[in-house]
Order: sequence, then C-alpha cells, then structure tokens
Amino acid sequence: MTITRRRFLHYSALVTSSLAVSGLPLYAYDPNAGPEEHDEVRRSYCGLCHPRCGTLLHMKNGRVFEVSGDPDHPVTRGLICERGLLMPEHIHHPDRINHPLKRKGARGEGKWERISWEQALDEVARKLGALRDEFGPETLAFTHGTSRTHHWDCRRFFNLFGSPNVCGVNNICMCPSYATEYATYGGMARGNPRQAECVVVWGRAAANSSPVLAWPALKDARDRGVKFIVVDPRRIQEVEFAEMWLQIRPGTDLAMMLAWIRLIIEEDLYDREFVSNWTVGFDELKESVREYTPEKVSEITWVPADKIKAAARLYARSKPAQIPYAYGLDKQGINSNQCARARAILRAITGNLEIEGGETFSQTPEAAKVRGEFDLVRAEAISREQRAKQLGADTYPFFGFPGWERNLENNQKLPQGMVSPPSMYRTCAAHARDVFQAVTTGKPYPVKAMLSVASNPMLSFPDSKMVFEALQSLDLYVVMEYYLTPSAALADYVFPSATTVEQPQLWTTGGFCMSCPPGIEPMYERKDTYQFYRGLGLRLGQEKDWPWENLEQVFDYCLEPVGLTFEELTRDYGFRGTPEYKRYEKHGFGTPSGKVELFSSIFEELGNDPLPKYKEPAWSPEGDPEVAQDFPLILITGSRFMPMYHSEQRQIESAREVMPDPLVLVHPDTAQELGLENGRWVKVISPQGEVRVKLQTSTIMHPRMVDVQHGWWFPERQEARPELFGVFESNANMLCPMDEKFCSPEIGSWPHSALMCRIEAV
Repeated sequence: MTITRRRFLHYSALVTSSLAVSGLPLYAYDPNAGPEEHDEVRRSYCGLCHPRCGTLLHMKNGRVFEVSGDPDHPVTRGLICERGLLMPEHIHHPDRINHPLKRKGARGEGKWERISWEQALDEVARKLGALRDEFGPETLAFTHGTSRTHHWDCRRFFNLFGSPNVCGVNNICMCPSYATEYATYGGMARGNPRQAECVVVWGRAAANSSPVLAWPALKDARDRGVKFIVVDPRRIQEVEFAEMWLQIRPGTDLAMMLAWIRLIIEEDLYDREFVSNWTVGFDELKESVREYTPEKVSEITWVPADKIKAAARLYARSKPAQIPYAYGLDKQGINSNQCARARAILRAITGNLEIEGGETFSQTPEAAKVRGEFDLVRAEAISREQRAKQLGADTYPFFGFPGWERNLENNQKLPQGMVSPPSMYRTCAAHARDVFQAVTTGKPYPVKAMLSVASNPMLSFPDSKMVFEALQSLDLYVVMEYYLTPSAALADYVFPSATTVEQPQLWTTGGFCMSCPPGIEPMYERKDTYQFYRGLGLRLGQEKDWPWENLEQVFDYCLEPVGLTFEELTRDYGFRGTPEYKRYEKHGFGTPSGKVELFSSIFEELGNDPLPKYKEPAWSPEGDPEVAQDFPLILITGSRFMPMYHSEQRQIESAREVMPDPLVLVHPDTAQELGLENGRWVKVISPQGEVRVKLQTSTIMHPRMVDVQHGWWFPERQEARPELFGVFESNANMLCPMDEKFCSPEIGSWPHSALMCRIEAV
C-alpha cells in the first residue's frame, strides 16, 4: 500500500521520527505541492497526544479533508507530526462510535442497541444510585487515560459522588516524578534545553515521544552548542549528536544516579552555597551514597566506570545544566520513585533549580491568575471518611490522599499561584491492582461499577487477564470512547466521545495559557466529557454543583481573573508569562522544612526510604539468576513509536500502512544466534505470559536486550468474546506483572521494562 503525499495550503514543517532508524517510511513535506480545492480553512488544534498543537483544518463540502500546522501559533509555530496528519481520517472514520450504545445479550457478545443520550444517562444514573445506596459510593471506580480529556470534570464528579477510587496509568507515567518532586522541593521542574550548557537525555526518546515540542528544542540546542549526555539502553537519535552515550542496563538507572551524586560530592563539584542555605539532609545523603562507587555501579549498570565518572563531571561542571523528565524512568517498577528523587537531588546539589537555563517549577505571575484544576475538582466535597476508603492507600499512602494532602498543605504555605497546587488526578489515586482485585474478590469491600473514559484498561494495565476478569465481573461497566476497543466491547453502555477538534480546551502551563478552539461542531451525537459527567451529576443530586452549561462557560470562569473570555483569548491565541527566578529566596520551598529535602521528611513519615536506595529488580540477571536461565534477554516495553500513540490509531488505514504489525526489536547478532529471521513472526515469552509479534532486527538494541511494542490489538478482528479484537495475542502487557514485589514501595509503580524474556520461532 502506498502512503499518499499530503498537500498543504499553508507552510507546515513536518517533524520526522526515529522510524527512520528502523527503515520505516516517513511522511515528508513537499514545498512544491500545489493547493487543492477547498471551501475554507479553520483554526483548531490537535490533541491526539499530550500537547495541543495548533492546526489548520482544510474543509471541503463540510468535511475536514486535510490538516496542516498553524504557522501563527505562538507555541507550536506550524509544526505538526505524522500523528497529527491522521486527524481527518480520525474525525470521519466509519468505525467511530457516533451514538450511545446499550449492551444486548451477554457481556462481550458483540450485540448492541442504539439508544438516546437521555435514556443512557437516565439508566446509568439510576443504576449508580442504587449501587451507592446498597454498597456506598466507594463501590464506583474509574480508569482514565492520558490527557485525551479534561480530567478535572471526572474528579469533580467522583468527589461529589463520594468515591475515592479514581485510578489510571499515572503510577507509571510522569506522576511518579511529579509527586516525588513535590515532596522534595514543592513542584515539578522543567527547562528549556536551548538555554542550557549541558542536557542529560536520560530515558527519553523525544523524536517519538515529543516530536513537535521537545525534539525541535533539542536540535536547536545542539545547533547552539549545547553538550549532550544520553543515558539509554537503546541507540536513540539523540546519541548521534551527544558527547557521550551510556548504554545502561534497564532498571539500574538509580544506581547510576547515586554514583553521580557520590562523585559530585566527593570531588567538591556541588553548589556549596545553595546546599548550605537551601537544603536539608546533605550529611545523611553523603553517607548514604558512600557505597555507590563508579566501579561497583559499573558492574550493576554494564557501563564502564570511566564513562560514569566523565558523564557526572560534565554534568556537574556545566552551568546551567538540565536532566529533563523522562517516561523511561517512571515505568521500570521498583526504583521508579527513587529515580525521581535522585534526579531531583542532582538538580538541587548542582544549583540548577529555579535559575535561568536550569529547571524551574514556579509559575509566571500572569499564568498563575488562570483558574486551573484545583479550582474545579471540588476536593473539599469528599469527606475524610470516604478518603480513608481509597483502595491501595494503606499500601501506598504517598500516592493516595495522605501524600497528596501533605504536598497540598506545604504548597499552600507559598504565596497563592507561585507554584500550582499538586494535581489531584496525577497524584491522588487508588491503586489499579487493588481496584481490580476488589471487583473480583469483594475485598476489602465490593466494587460493583466502573467508568472508563478515554481509557482502554485491557491494553494499558499489566496482567491483562486479571483486568479482563475484573471487567467482566462488574455489575455496571460504562465506557466513553471514540471506537469500540477490547475494553469497550465488555461494557454495558458506550457513550460517543467528541474528537478534540469538536470541543474547546485551554492549554495551560506554568508559563502560558493558550486557547484551543473547536474547528467543527460535534458530529452525530458525539459529546465532550463535561456533558457526560454533568449529565450524570444532574441526575444524582448534584444540580447546584454544575453551574456551567458547557465548556466555554467553564473556561470563561477560569479566565475571569485575567479579565478575558474564552472567545477573547481565542482571537490572540493566548498569552505567555514572564518567568521569575529564585523566588525561594523570598518565600522558601513548598516542603515541610521550607527547603529542598534531600532527606525527605514526607517519605519518612509515610514509611518510605527518605534517601534513595537502589533495589535490584525482581526479574533480572542479578535479581533472580534462575529466572535468567530460562529467560536470558532483558525486556523493554512501552517505547514510543510513530504514528501510533499507546493503543490508539490501530483502525486508521494510513497509520497501519506505516506500522501494519506489532514488532519486537532485536539486535541482528542476537537474532542470528537464536536462528530467527528478520520479518518473521516470533513468540516473546516472559515468566508472566507470551505474545506473538514480528521480529525486526535493529542495531539500536543491545545484544542482550529486546524491545516489544506496546498497545497492540486488531480492530479488524472479531469483536465478540473470546476474540475481543485479538487483545491477548500481541498485547505487551501480557508479559508484565503487577504483583507487589515488582512495584515501587512508594506509589506502586509497576514495571513495563527491566523484565526478562526469551524469544522463539512461531
């Protein structure tokens, strides 16, 4: 099949991805292509992943036939990635859910009847009310996805309903870092690599994970002479312009960080003034890292000791320097939170916090005026009694209400708006394992109902068979989605979700606030999630708590302190703020001590290690030699690959032309040694399970490591059980465990990497 070259009415610079490393085809911008006939061009945004990139929708006969980047957008400036080009097909795809559906027959039988929104909301609300009366509001749970929706509307509904059991993949996606940095210095730090002297790319492949924002920034930084250190088990694209590459064994990153900390202290490369005046616990830290010599850590990480030393010195001697957040550290399980702690400590002791060119977390005064999540979730509505029932909070209190409340209390000691309050949806969650087990066992209490919005639990959580058993055991399962997914196929009711371009959004950060206008009216009976939650809330006694009729009115409320309406903001796209640095000198940090807590008092209070300590992963060559005999290869999953995003885009033809089958990347020497041929189907087997994928040889891989693509299912397959769109066949989460021994003790991050496997021919 041939990819059609897109034509553009306006300039749109396409950001290519590391698919080139694998020899896969890329979209390319053709500046000589002429315009096609069109009716009009409408300004909108994308939203098919985390950023809200500015786009232009090219209309013809009332349909979006093409999308391009908006060159006037002040943040994304005309850039658009391969994923964004899929928007027209996504909007008009024949498999989209366009009307509410109600299950007919047995669960998962694939039989549905179309009903109205009013009937669907009436019936769901009536059943939720009855279950609440019988079992208490905690009987309702929720799984969310990643930034496809607003999130605050979900949390507002659940707080008002009285259930603390909102869960999602936040345990392994940014939130381990987010929550931990709040406990360490009161916010999550970010930086602009263009302003640094040295950037450490640690566990992040931006060409695929952030092709419009981070990847161009890194390339600009390279052109400005910024030095790069790459710490990654794979030879990612950033390696090509890095001063040094440390090809680390997955799961051992914390040991490497502790070796850096030790060397920086031992060689007096730390910022003495900042450490003396603005940190607590330095002496304890110095003692705790004494055992992590470069030589010992070299044995753990497989990185030569000389490289460990050279990299630590380059980072410490560069002023300013950055170690940007990276998803790769969050998904490795047992060490994920302490990796975040060690990275935060490195930033602090080198004096790279809250300075220009370093990494900052305070908001600009202008952006701080905009009302945000904390002003919308109605956190006070859920009682202390109900908070105490949050599933998993007894095992992982730091990621439940106890940890969130402590971070919030310390945040509120700072001037209002200096640092945004800790996000409830990011860092105040039930643990998914406990939620699913409560469904199947009824312990510690029954969970009888679940909502999944922009979430596909069978593809996003480990131990997919356990998730399946839980979903089919529910009394009431309600999904709001774009398409019928394997999870939605098990639902009782499915509501049609509006595309991002069919609804407005605010794109807010600590530095700017941008309008995201809808490009088209919602088609068919698609609605935004606010209408879903508001519709349920009005039927469940929450009439006074949903005063805004639509999202535009919500955003008018958010912008009121700025003196703007959403319509007025849209005329000028939005606004940027002016950053202010070293505000801690006047107000301190949002921690119990008012300083950066190298020794975390919050971690200590909640029963966790107050100083980072490396733990060997349970399945690893050193952690379990017997497992390693049967499963000799180190397994990575969860790496980003374009144009897919997690489990999405599988039904879009253009995306499947680029990426038709699930892949496992294997070094050519390893494949030859195992007698496996490139392009042939193989089985990847872990102690947890097995999947069927297609082998692709690639020199980006270490010979002892393999990388299995995640999120794979097959919309072209049969919907009804037992097929469920082939959800168990190539789903990488079949390989991943969720038991407590594999998870981080602070928040229960489960591993999608640093596991063990073997490969066999099919």
